[in-house]
Amino acid sequence: MRTHIVALIFSAILCLTPYGHGQQNQPADHRALTPEQQAYRQWEAHYRQLQAQGTQIFDAEMAREKAGDCPNASSTYDFNVCYGKQLDITEANLKSFETTIHDLLAPAPQAQGEPATPSPGPAGPNLTDAQLTAEFESIERIWRQYRDTACTAAYHQFGGGTGAPSFDLQCRLQLARDHMRELRMIYGESFL
Repeated sequence: MRTHIVALIFSAILCLTPYGHGQQNQPADHRALTPEQQAYRQWEAHYRQLQAQGTQIFDAEMAREKAGDCPNASSTYDFNVCYGKQLDITEANLKSFETTIHDLLAPAPQAQGEPATPSPGPAGPNLTDAQLTAEFESIERIWRQYRDTACTAAYHQFGGGTGAPSFDLQCRLQLARDHMRELRMIYGESFL
């Protein structure tokens, strides 16, 4: 994964490097790209598209949160219906955000001569793309267990009262948004 980032930075540096003093236009490169270079450029374009998609999903959900949920609900029934609808939208956004991050973890085409396994860094092991993906999937499984347990506890705070379902829905809505922020914090520096 870090190899992907280094390659993107290197590619950006090459695009910005001047070809001579005082030249306004860079000379056209008439060399044909190798199939390996073409595959990498296609992967790079797809990667940038995924980054933009992830940012768009995150920003849209945060704008929804800022706008406020259920300001016109005036009864328990209204809150339950409204929070249910809001949660459906937020869950769909979270799922799309998770899928985008998962897709961003996919390996770039391997360059000829590049080692199949990354060398360890100064602070420890450098995980393979497959290990990073497995780690992400584990985070998501554990988070879902946490969310279910935490929101069940929130539900129980109402001792069987009519406000319990609304609070459970509100808990799930808030934790989903918080998790999107967590994922952005964890993966955003590298991806989004």
